[in-house]
Amino acid sequence: MRKTKGFTLIELLVVISIIALLASVVLVSLNSTRDKAKYAKARKDMQTLAQAMNAYKSDVGELPPRGDNCSACSNPPNSSWTLVGDALLNNDGPNWKGPYLGGRIDFDPWGDYYGYDDNDVNSNCGTSYLESAGPDKILWTADDLYLQVAPQPPSGCY
Repeated sequence: MRKTKGFTLIELLVVISIIALLASVVLVSLNSTRDKAKYAKARKDMQTLAQAMNAYKSDVGELPPRGDNCSACSNPPNSSWTLVGDALLNNDGPNWKGPYLGGRIDFDPWGDYYGYDDNDVNSNCGTSYLESAGPDKILWTADDLYLQVAPQPPSGCY
């Protein structure tokens, strides 16, 4: 018998299994990076919204109106988040000097509405927050994001 040059079946299977193992390690690493990027985008969106809301507040005297819009209250949230976007983008009455945003920011990277808990309504005495429920879409878990919108209320507020 003549000896031919080439790879044996076992050698090919070993090489293919090593490539598959390396590919799975890379994919797991990419998923982790993708999750970190989504959190970074949500934080940046919330900071942009908070800056726009504070600019609105400095002109109009209070944060944008909407009634409470926490994502845990209704799923999907009612049209109250639309009121926030409208107030930041369209003329909202006297002293309005907007638009305060370059475009609408309605959804977090996981496809849900941002939440908005406004506690300063006409009193400027409450702490208001933006929130995202994160990838599990359930509030009050470890992966949630919260951002205080307005500075701490002045002393003397209840």
